[in-house]
Amino acid sequence: MRGLFTSLLTVGLLLSAPFLANADSLKPSKKDQLTLGKRAAAEIRKKEKIVSGSDPKVLKLREIARKLLDANPLTKDEPWEFSFDIVSDKTLNAFALPGGPVFFHSALFDKFQTEDQIAGVLAHEITHIRKEHWASSYADRMKRSLGITIVLILLKANRTATDIASISNDLLVTLPFSRKHESESDERGLEAMVKADYNPQGMADAFKILVGGRKGSKPPEFLSTHPDMDKRIKRIEENIAKQNRNYGSQVALPWSSGG
Repeated sequence: MRGLFTSLLTVGLLLSAPFLANADSLKPSKKDQLTLGKRAAAEIRKKEKIVSGSDPKVLKLREIARKLLDANPLTKDEPWEFSFDIVSDKTLNAFALPGGPVFFHSALFDKFQTEDQIAGVLAHEITHIRKEHWASSYADRMKRSLGITIVLILLKANRTATDIASISNDLLVTLPFSRKHESESDERGLEAMVKADYNPQGMADAFKILVGGRKGSKPPEFLSTHPDMDKRIKRIEENIAKQNRNYGSQVALPWSSGG
């Protein structure tokens, strides 16, 4: 019996070796990421109250996003289809779906006082999409589960490595990014802000606003998968200081107290 088990395990490891050796074999393709993101975004727009596209705040969000994308154009191998919406919701949250959809909850959006703060969060979320962080996190999750479910993989050998029909919309929103992914989105997002002529301090200030109300209470939902926020803010400000240059003043939003 032990010999049979060893043989099955050996066969399982051999069959799974290509997946383990190549993370891309488990990573949803760019085409799949577009499909998944569109599917989840359609469900959100169906179930949630989406702020009208003619609302001044939505127009401002999209204006800032367009400025960031114009200054940081997509390459020929980036098929992403971006969209930017505000969901009427009292919880503090913002998230990006694979492929391009980005959503802000109104409670979070209303906390910001400058365009640069919005640009900071947008640049961070856009980087998650462009660097395919969700797809990489999904591949890592699958790799970790292979050791436990190798028999299931053998029994379902006719299934592709990434069966996108089985991926729930909830997983597209809740799958946490790694510290490496968060750091990359902070750093690359900061660079994108500078190219678009936004003051990068806006990113640090946006995170400060979010952590400011968390003492003695549950952290805002937006921060639940974003570890070490205080250290990240410090790193962001250190990166700004290293550039040793002056930036223009942050631009107050017309509806803010500073506008």
